[in-house]
Amino acid sequence: MRADQSPAVPADVLGARARAEEIVSPEAVQFAIDQTAVRLTVALNDLNPLLLCVLNGGLPYTGELLKRLPFPLELSYVHAGRYGQATRGRELNWYARPTIGLAGRHVLLIDDIFDQGNTLSALAAWSLDEGAATVTTTVLVDKELDAGRLAAEGETIEVDYPALRCPDRYLFGCGMDYRGYWRNLPGIHALPRDMEDGHV
Repeated sequence: MRADQSPAVPADVLGARARAEEIVSPEAVQFAIDQTAVRLTVALNDLNPLLLCVLNGGLPYTGELLKRLPFPLELSYVHAGRYGQATRGRELNWYARPTIGLAGRHVLLIDDIFDQGNTLSALAAWSLDEGAATVTTTVLVDKELDAGRLAAEGETIEVDYPALRCPDRYLFGCGMDYRGYWRNLPGIHALPRDMEDGHV
């Protein structure tokens, strides 16, 4: 391969897109964001909130929300992951911290999907530890987990403002990825069951 050539897109990435089922249309995604923005405006309009986008997945949803929130706000971002498979949740592996202090602020954490919930729970706890007056959470997708899986995941927070509820499938599009790809799709797609590799 020449230095000026990019590697080919993996075949399974193309196959995932070709075989995926669109479970939420782009129009339905936009309508859900419209409705969530109205609810967030009522809740945060007078609080001078600090919005924290959770990278990478929360970026598209954050961008869509910003266009719909008509009140003064500040924006920053966080990029963090949990260490290993720990279940107690304040230990974060940081890639980027907010550039704005959280002390006394009304923080809105914005992410793409709430699945296991451990990272968002840890970020909410960290925000309070940093002195945030309140922490509110919103995600584009809140997964519908069955009772058995909920018990296995342990205790996490409940999302304050989920835009959509979706089945417990491997989802991609609208910020959610399949092996690093397809975050850019405007609708939400579910991977075929035979491609899930035992994880959702």
